[in-house]
Amino acid sequence: MSFLTKVARGMPRIGAAATSRHHHCESSAMKTVTLNTGAEMPMLGLGTWLSKPGEVHASVSEALRIGYNHIDCAHVYYNENEIGVAFDAAFSSGVTKREDVWITSKLWCGDFAPEDVGPACERSLKDLQIPYLDLYLMHWPIRIRKGAAEPGKIDPKDQLGYSRDMVVETWREMEKLVDRGLVRAIGVSNFTEKKLFNFLEDIKTKPAVHQVECHPYFQQGRMKELCQKTGIQFQSYSPLGAPDRPPRNVEVNAPPLVMEDPQLAEIAAKHGCSVAQVAIAWQYTLGVPLLTKSVNAERIAQNLAAKDVHLDGADIDAISHPRSPPPTGLPCSRSGRTGGERCG
Repeated sequence: MSFLTKVARGMPRIGAAATSRHHHCESSAMKTVTLNTGAEMPMLGLGTWLSKPGEVHASVSEALRIGYNHIDCAHVYYNENEIGVAFDAAFSSGVTKREDVWITSKLWCGDFAPEDVGPACERSLKDLQIPYLDLYLMHWPIRIRKGAAEPGKIDPKDQLGYSRDMVVETWREMEKLVDRGLVRAIGVSNFTEKKLFNFLEDIKTKPAVHQVECHPYFQQGRMKELCQKTGIQFQSYSPLGAPDRPPRNVEVNAPPLVMEDPQLAEIAAKHGCSVAQVAIAWQYTLGVPLLTKSVNAERIAQNLAAKDVHLDGADIDAISHPRSPPPTGLPCSRSGRTGGERCG
């Protein structure tokens, strides 16, 4: 019996029966993970990256209505003000309570200067119409010039890059946000193993969370081990693969799509659910908190129902078997690698 099979068999059963596109079962309670701060973070959340204005209000409102209690935001997604309207409506109407929803936002790379960290957090709180954040993440371990263009359009001259001292200086200002009561916990996102290791040597307050891309084609085994050893909660985004990855007809050597994986399709047929639900349930079953993303009401519900898909040990082993890695030499934002570096 493999280690992963033992892990899967040792986990609590996630539901009385597999969630199906054709059959319904009673929804189980959302599982949580305990952070090094003592806080309980819900394991399955709704991400809001690439959720356009005009769509994100409806998707967040629907998510809160059907039982999501974890919403992931960021200033640079340029939709926090609309999410704030959805929060205000949900909290004031009694759909849910602020204290029952885990809300994360992120400090953008153009706000890393010490004098900009506090105002950036206050801006997100104002836009989101909430008095505090449960988690505030350093979005990337790189700095860009304040006021530079949005991601994907940044001029090279505005990229100030990475320095070990810079991230520590920014982190110290983030620690003050906890002291001020503006945020309950702070963490990081998109660090490489080396950057995270060096960072931990230089700081006083350990990150509560490290949020990175993770899916069957990019399983992040070494990063998970580092986080486990250092008491940092690993959190996954893009569990179905990176949505900004170039089409296969553009990148000849692009890795396969998670949603087209034949093995995942077989497992989905076995359980009467979708491939997306299998990919989500894989991480949820292994105890990895993750963020899903959709603006479609039906898919938002299906993603939530994935927590009730019961994968057995054989399923977990099959999905966890090494797959073809992303090609080397591509910019990390395209290949799925993290940390703002070239891959390979």
